[in-house]
Amino acid sequence: MAFDYDVAVYMGTLPKIKNHNLKVKIMRAFAEGAKSAGARVFIGDMDRKLVDARLAVILGWVGMNFSGPHIYFRRDIIEHQKMTGGRVMPIDGSCFKFSNDNNLYLRYSLDSVFYNQGEYANLNSDDTKWQEIRDVLGLKLQPWREKGNHILVCLQRDSGWNAKGFDQTAWLQKTCKIIRSQTEKPIIVRPHPANKIDWTAVTSKFSKCTVSGSANRLLEQDIKNAHAAVFYNSSSSVAAVLAGIPAFVTDDSAVTWSVANHSTRDINDPQYPSREQWLYDLSACHWREDESIKGNIYRHFEPYLPPK
Repeated sequence: MAFDYDVAVYMGTLPKIKNHNLKVKIMRAFAEGAKSAGARVFIGDMDRKLVDARLAVILGWVGMNFSGPHIYFRRDIIEHQKMTGGRVMPIDGSCFKFSNDNNLYLRYSLDSVFYNQGEYANLNSDDTKWQEIRDVLGLKLQPWREKGNHILVCLQRDSGWNAKGFDQTAWLQKTCKIIRSQTEKPIIVRPHPANKIDWTAVTSKFSKCTVSGSANRLLEQDIKNAHAAVFYNSSSSVAAVLAGIPAFVTDDSAVTWSVANHSTRDINDPQYPSREQWLYDLSACHWREDESIKGNIYRHFEPYLPPK
């Protein structure tokens, strides 16, 4: 198929342009960079018009519990790209936002935000990007810790696309039940700070099971001295893995799946896999705005796009 454009940057994937200046800036940076790299670029506005392009750039993805014109437009873009043979680039949040949440780094991929489905063009990366992120954000890969005082169970936003519409209450109850059958270590449940839900109806069913005041406590505070940290598929599991705390994740789309444990029945005997190559590859998914403006991101992914 002959495409009218190399890149279509769809501002209509935002709810309102005037209320999202930072997000608009991120989108325009990619458009500017693609133009500088010689791409034919279409910048869509809030009329939400579809065009035929090798690459459609959107902010975010489509979740099961989302609604609104901008969400439906994201869905339409994804379907249009599938139908025409083009690809979709969702721009997603950083996996290191527990350390820095000012959007200095964002994640770019093709065709999915899920780590086991999207093309991140990052396989067997060297340590260059990790060294940069490590130094800029002040991170460190700590040795695995084989003993700790409590089990941390981290919840996530019910409305987030990573949650995939799963029943978080049922998951928490099942998780706590299995953990308590294996160990008497205290269980600390950390709600997502954005969710105003009272979880005591679940935690009160189990001995030594409490709820963290996550609205006023950093993730690092709850991870500290943990024996293990349990997640569904949240990118917050990256914080645990970097801290040397064995992570247990349930869903294989988690970015930590390859370096995590998968059954909480093994909570007393976790595995401690090698993390270096995983960390180099994950870091290589993350890009700064100045790299986008220079066209570095577009050039990196251009070989993965269909022919002009």
